[in-house]
Amino acid sequence: MKLKQMMAVSFMLGGLFAALPGHASEGHGVALKHADIDVTDQAQIRRGLTVFTELCMGCHSAKYVTYRDLIDYPETSLSREDVDDLRGDKPLIAGMVTDLAPEDAKVSYGKVPPDLSLIVSARRGGADYVYSILTGFEHDPAGHVPDGNFNEYFPGNRIAMPDPLSWLGHDAADTADLEQQALDVSAFLAYISDPHQNERRAIGRYVVGFLILLTLVFYLLKKEIWKDIKH
Repeated sequence: MKLKQMMAVSFMLGGLFAALPGHASEGHGVALKHADIDVTDQAQIRRGLTVFTELCMGCHSAKYVTYRDLIDYPETSLSREDVDDLRGDKPLIAGMVTDLAPEDAKVSYGKVPPDLSLIVSARRGGADYVYSILTGFEHDPAGHVPDGNFNEYFPGNRIAMPDPLSWLGHDAADTADLEQQALDVSAFLAYISDPHQNERRAIGRYVVGFLILLTLVFYLLKKEIWKDIKH
């Protein structure tokens, strides 16, 4: 391919990528809200766990997270007593599975609610997607979708999940509290989707530091070896 043709193709591809909306919801052109979360903040992760168990877990599961994990994970680090209160008579090694039977879910919502263990990793936009969905319930401008099932950020706008935070029609005084709940549970879901991410990043910083130091040592060694050799 000639140089001019290669440059033309590059400009075309650049224009296409520039035209794509940043963090648009899947199959939808609305830009997602930014979820200002911190997966290293233990307090936020724990608050998110509370929101998840009290609201989300009525319909959704997190089957890849066991009750034992809630004790072992550094950012949850619950006591055995707290976990026993959460799990009831379920085994400690059981996943966090909703009590809602799949057949009952189909009757109520028309489908089985998805497991949320990996929802942040699975959805484009990650935590931004979760946060936007939770705070995206609106009245359908066209009046076709019942209240509680129209969501600005869900592809097609019609969502089977009812408004879990009662966002639709909430009082202005409650906005900050509801937004915080949405952020907290988004942080929790972002954490459990990759529970070793903080440890990996910490190790990564040491590795990068070691490589920088090693590069400096090799550079000085090279200068010492070649100092008497004329080029």
